Amino acid sequence: MKSLKEMCTSKNILTVNSGSKIIDVVHYMAEHNIGLVPVLGNDGKLLGVFSERDLVRRVISKGLDLNSTIVDSVMTKDLVIANINESHHECLKKMKDRNIRHILIIDEEKLAGILSIRDLLEIDLKVQQETIEVLHNYIYSK
Repeated sequence: MKSLKEMCTSKNILTVNSGSKIIDVVHYMAEHNIGLVPVLGNDGKLLGVFSERDLVRRVISKGLDLNSTIVDSVMTKDLVIANINESHHECLKKMKDRNIRHILIIDEEKLAGILSIRDLLEIDLKVQQETIEVLHNYIYSK
């Protein structure tokens, strides 16, 4: 079973800079086929995230101009994070409790990665398959 650390190091972290125009952020997300992107300040500090949901709820539904709206004004700032040493179960619980599809993984106050519900469910499925195999072998080995 992969740890959070292994999963995070196997993926590149795609980010945008504070002050970026929404049109540029949306093109960047489409180009990389991602649904959420962290927004970093000039110092590299994590300020928030911008997601497809933010685009729909905070930009399009309010009739904001994609060419002049800055990501800082519509990004999500109330972040759900997990420490890189937490279990995938703890991450799944946080995601379920907050009704989100992505969680930011932090390692010593630095962004280490972003995991989706799909990533974590993949781990959960492997653990369950291993448990079933062990139980099957136990039952039928007698």
